[in-house]
Amino acid sequence: MIKSSLSDWLEYQQGLNAIEIDLSLERVKKLFDKLDLKFPKKNIFLVAGTNGKGTTLALIESLLILKGLKTGAYTSPHLIDYNERVTVNKKKVSDRELIKSFKSIESIREDIPLTYFEFGTLSAFSLLSKYDCDALLIEVGLGGRLDATNVLDSDISIITNVDLDHQEWLGESIEEIAFEKAGIAKHNKPLIYGDNKALKVIREQADLHCSKLIVRDKDFSIIGENNYFLWKGINHTIEKIKLPNHWASGEISNLATALTALEASDEGLLPTNKELNNVLESFYLPGRFEIIESKSRWILDVAHNPGAAINFRNRLSTMKLREDNTMIISMMRDKNLEDFIDVFRNLVSNWVVCKMDTDRSFTSQELKEKLRLLGINDIKVTETPYQAFKYVENLIPISDNIIVSGSFELVGPAKEYLSKTIEI
Repeated sequence: MIKSSLSDWLEYQQGLNAIEIDLSLERVKKLFDKLDLKFPKKNIFLVAGTNGKGTTLALIESLLILKGLKTGAYTSPHLIDYNERVTVNKKKVSDRELIKSFKSIESIREDIPLTYFEFGTLSAFSLLSKYDCDALLIEVGLGGRLDATNVLDSDISIITNVDLDHQEWLGESIEEIAFEKAGIAKHNKPLIYGDNKALKVIREQADLHCSKLIVRDKDFSIIGENNYFLWKGINHTIEKIKLPNHWASGEISNLATALTALEASDEGLLPTNKELNNVLESFYLPGRFEIIESKSRWILDVAHNPGAAINFRNRLSTMKLREDNTMIISMMRDKNLEDFIDVFRNLVSNWVVCKMDTDRSFTSQELKEKLRLLGINDIKVTETPYQAFKYVENLIPISDNIIVSGSFELVGPAKEYLSKTIEI
């Protein structure tokens, strides 16, 4: 296959391993050791968790940049452009840089059947090592123990929370999932846990790795105090924190976890009250409770499991919406669709379903039948996300609010569609 463009390379990577999700460190480790990469001597953060990874990482990123640190980040999945996955001080790398990095990985790959994610991870590490960064932020793709990112010897490992998701790969119980996520613990390094579920399992793994476990509501906390919030860390506190409008418990927990991770890495990285409030005032993360005004108000969120749905619903509650909203929904087949939908039932009067551009997606008809089994009858079936977006824009009367949720691969196309019709 001739590989000249970024899309050519991404298509090529998708065909190297017949198994899309093939959790193992063996393939990545062989190549990682060959690369001889140069990383910062400290401030390497590895972020795992069922929900809130992106928000926690973005908060740490903003605070590190504020302190003048050149900060590289690797996140996934992307919303619109693959380049979103690799950034330095929040600036996306170019197609040219990515292609050069892909060629570098391919030159040493031999016949090792890397998955799409493994190839991208090695490429991102190779690329970021050339930037002479002061800090690195790496988001785990799936689970932790066997995720490709776990070849990195992080200084701080973070588990934002543990909930049911990806059971096909991580196990059917909270305890099994916690075991997989706790696999990112590193020898004699802090492990920050922003939750309290399956704490026995997390503690066992931390002890096994001789990792220093730092747990939410035991070693650190965040509490409301006279219209402000107070963060108490291991040895420091920050008072009078003013949270963004429409945050819910998930984001508040992510903030507490992010601050604790900074303190554990280097207490000098902690912001002052004023610095933190300035960062929070302008904090923005695409696809997370993203509000875009068009003919109607669009509210986009990448929530894709019941836990994330509940947090998104709580954020919507802060807007005091009426009960006649339209929701565009699509999900991957491995997701708990029924419990996800149930969270929004009393807020949505018109449901629009579509199939995303991936074989892992439910078909439109499957979504319709599942909603009907839940007693929902006002369903518009569209074949593609684009058709769904066009349909809701032409509704008469126009819906006050259009909620789009269920997957990155639905929210991304929604952002792209809206960017072509209005300035965002």
